Amino acid sequence: MSRFLLADIGGTYARFALADERSIGATWSTEVDARASAIDAMRDFLANSQGGEPIAGALLAAAGPVEGGRCQLINAPWLLDEEEIGRTFSFPWVRIVNDLEATAAGLPDLNPAQIHRIGPAGSAIPGTPMAIVAPGTGLGMASVIFGPAGRSVVTSEGGHAGLASLGNHYDDIIAILRRRYGRVSAERVLSGGGLVNLHQAITAFEGNASPRWTPSEVTAAALDGSSPACRAALDAFCMFLGAVAGDVALTFGARGGVYIGGGIVPRFIDHLARSEFREQFVAKGRLRPYVERIPTWVILHPTPAFIGLMSLAQLAREPARPRSG
Repeated sequence: MSRFLLADIGGTYARFALADERSIGATWSTEVDARASAIDAMRDFLANSQGGEPIAGALLAAAGPVEGGRCQLINAPWLLDEEEIGRTFSFPWVRIVNDLEATAAGLPDLNPAQIHRIGPAGSAIPGTPMAIVAPGTGLGMASVIFGPAGRSVVTSEGGHAGLASLGNHYDDIIAILRRRYGRVSAERVLSGGGLVNLHQAITAFEGNASPRWTPSEVTAAALDGSSPACRAALDAFCMFLGAVAGDVALTFGARGGVYIGGGIVPRFIDHLARSEFREQFVAKGRLRPYVERIPTWVILHPTPAFIGLMSLAQLAREPARPRSG
C-alpha cells in the first residue's frame, strides 16, 4: 500500500505525518523558528520515519497564499516550493494547498466528538456551504461548497479584510490600533498577536501603561480573574470573533454551519460560550433570522488539516504537477 507525506505548516508550528489510503500515522511537530526551512524540517522528520513502503508523494497545507506551486508563509520566513521539495526528496508528486483549504475540505468528515457547539443547535442544512474562521498565529477563513462533482473549497484571505466596529468604546480601541498600524484588519485583533493588541489598546484607553504580555499570559490572567484589563481583552476578542464569524456566514451563505478553528479558542471554550460571541454572531440587522438558524462549533481535533488533506490526497495524485529539471 502506497504512503504519502502530510504536513500542516503554520506560522508557529509545523506538523508532519505519513499516511496511506486508510489511516494517518503518528504526528511529529516542530516549531517553525527552530528550523531554517521546510526542507530541513521534512528531512529531520523523514530521517526517523522511513520504514515501510516508499513515499509516493506529498501533500502540504501551508499558512499563506499558494501561487504557481509556491507559498511564502505570511507569519514566518519559510518559502515552500513544490518543485524544490519534489526534487530534494524524489517524490513523484507534490502539492501545496492553503492550510484553511485543507481544514475546510475536512469539515464534513469531523466526528461529532471532535467539535463543540456554541449557542443554540441551529439547523444546518445538508448540502449547503460550510465555513471556517480560524484565529491562530494569523486569521484564516475558507468555505467548502458542494456540487455534482463533490466538495470544493473556496479559499480566502478574508482575515486581512477591514475590521468593523462594535460601537461604544470599541471605536476608541480600534482608533488606538489604527494610530499604530494605519489600517486595522480583522487579524489585528483575532489572532495571538491580536489578543495582545487588544490588551494593550484597552490599557492605553484606560490611561495605563502595560508591558507586552504574551497571548497565553493574557488568557491566563483573564480566566483566573487576576487582571480586569486581560478579562476585558478576552471579552473583546470573543465579541469581535462572533461579529466576524457572522459576517463570514453571510458572505459564504454558510447555512451548513460556521466552525471556529485555530489553536487559540479551544483554550477557553467555556468562556466563549458565556461571552457575547453568539449575540454578535447573530446581530445582523434585517438578516438576524437568517443567521440565527446557522449553528456554530469550535473544532477540538488537534490536527484538523490532516483530515482534509486525506480527502484531497486522491485529487493530488492525479494528475501530477509537471516539474522541470
